[in-house]
Amino acid sequence: MLVSLLVSLSLHAQPTGTRQVEVEASGYGGTQDEAIRSGLAAAVSQVNGTSLQADQVTASSNVTGAVSNKDGVKEDVDVTLSASMSARTQTSGNIHSYDVLSLTKVDSGYEAKLRVRVYRYDTPASSARKRMALLQTKAKNGKYFVFRNYSGLELAGLITSAMEQELVQTRKFAVLSRENLAEIGAELNLISSDATSREEKAKLGRMLGADFLLLPEIVSASGSTQSKTIKITGQTETWSSGAIAVSVKVIAVATGEVKYAEQYRAATTVENSRGLVASVSKKAVTDIVERIYPKQIIKVSSSGVIINAGGRSVSLGQRYNVFRSGEVLFDPYTGESLGSEETLMGSIVVSKVLPKMSHATKVAGGEFASGMILRPAPRSVVKPKASVQVKKPVAGVALPFD
Repeated sequence: MLVSLLVSLSLHAQPTGTRQVEVEASGYGGTQDEAIRSGLAAAVSQVNGTSLQADQVTASSNVTGAVSNKDGVKEDVDVTLSASMSARTQTSGNIHSYDVLSLTKVDSGYEAKLRVRVYRYDTPASSARKRMALLQTKAKNGKYFVFRNYSGLELAGLITSAMEQELVQTRKFAVLSRENLAEIGAELNLISSDATSREEKAKLGRMLGADFLLLPEIVSASGSTQSKTIKITGQTETWSSGAIAVSVKVIAVATGEVKYAEQYRAATTVENSRGLVASVSKKAVTDIVERIYPKQIIKVSSSGVIINAGGRSVSLGQRYNVFRSGEVLFDPYTGESLGSEETLMGSIVVSKVLPKMSHATKVAGGEFASGMILRPAPRSVVKPKASVQVKKPVAGVALPFD
């Protein structure tokens, strides 16, 4: 059965979420009803897309909607369109209402021209970012002692939670939950039931797939506090030491390729297991994000610069070296990009941290420009003028990768 689409599309300006999209579509069929059903299926596929599989089957498209009968009473309708064809097409969606613009007799049947209002769910703008699914941290051992007893599952859960918080704070990825699939599935089942409106059902089929998987694993974890008494003075001396090491892999979902693999370690001399977890998680996430999305200057003013990072991903008083990107270099054997040549232009120190951006002042160097990239300076923190607590910056230099 032939379906033709007219190119008329009108969007009602509404915020992110479920909205109505008005389209015009044409459908053909042996009877008037078939032509209308064909047009409805065409309208839904115009808004929500059509899946196609090459196969000899009888395909069906199901849509639901509301239409006024000849007495002006609005009724719910269920439309099923079936046809035998050499390819299987599947269209799903929910119609708010439609108008029949014309119903014309043609050579082999009827042509229906419709104006249809289809429900569509628009995902948040953040969903357009690269999608990273953080999987549950693996634990090699069933038990760990880090200043107290932890089961492997408990310690792994703390690391996963800390990494998730750090990833969300960077605002560079759409972070996908894979820990709460049962709860998400239960909510989707509720939405698909008769208990919710047709408008709510536009949310179905919108769960995002990941571009990358982030797989952490505990390599080692320990922490203890010891003491000894000095015989001469009778004083007791107490000291603590602890460390957690975590390995991380980043895998491209489409190809299964391991894009990145590294190990991170955090150590402490105070009795604070949660602090260790937070430290190693921040170190891992910061390094991964810096390799893919190094921080950049987005505005230059007479008083300093603004950089495209804020929240917990930046610390007040943190110092960065500023680089100008040059020629892109390629591996002669693989043809892959190795990154750009970088010229050191100077350094800045963070003076103000906002949720989504930060301000910094120049401490060394020449002219800065928007687009220049930042690398954590491998030296001690410059204390800002304001009386504030300064955090130690993340060490190491990270390079972007594809």
